[in-house]
Amino acid sequence: MSIRRVYSMVRCKLPGRAVFIGGTVLLVGTWALISFFMLGATEGWLVPWDCVHVSLRPPLGTWARTINDFFEGPPGSFLPALGFVLVSVALFLVATLRTRRRTLLPGALAVTNLAFVLADILLLDVADRLPILRLPERRPAIDVGYYRTWPAFLITAVLVGLLFAVQLRIVIGGKRDGR
Repeated sequence: MSIRRVYSMVRCKLPGRAVFIGGTVLLVGTWALISFFMLGATEGWLVPWDCVHVSLRPPLGTWARTINDFFEGPPGSFLPALGFVLVSVALFLVATLRTRRRTLLPGALAVTNLAFVLADILLLDVADRLPILRLPERRPAIDVGYYRTWPAFLITAVLVGLLFAVQLRIVIGGKRDGR
């Protein structure tokens, strides 16, 4: 059985509404996955001193301690994940309201979300190896700090920017009202 035949059978048996609903369920699932991923990333990259004794943390009032303390608990720990999901939901709603041919839209956005997660996971190995290079900065007695987390944070920020650019292109790429 060829792929075309399977596709035509599925297309004939699944009306557009069911494909849209299934894609939306998949999209919501990717939002949940990315939320958990971003919560873990926030904990790992923006709170490097969370498991370190208070006496070994940077002094109060320094930028590193202020950032660490803000993202260590709510609301700071939820802000990156919440911001990501809100932007993605807004793009989805704009695209849904903008066009009548929206059957495959949630599936396309879900695929871009999954591609983001996979790309970020693959590139995190590279990001973890970058701080091993000798950077010309003073290092603390314990090997913890933003000098170890900035590459992963930067790679993820670039990938988030690319993801939203691709999703924005999907949203505004089609003609208005499906014409």
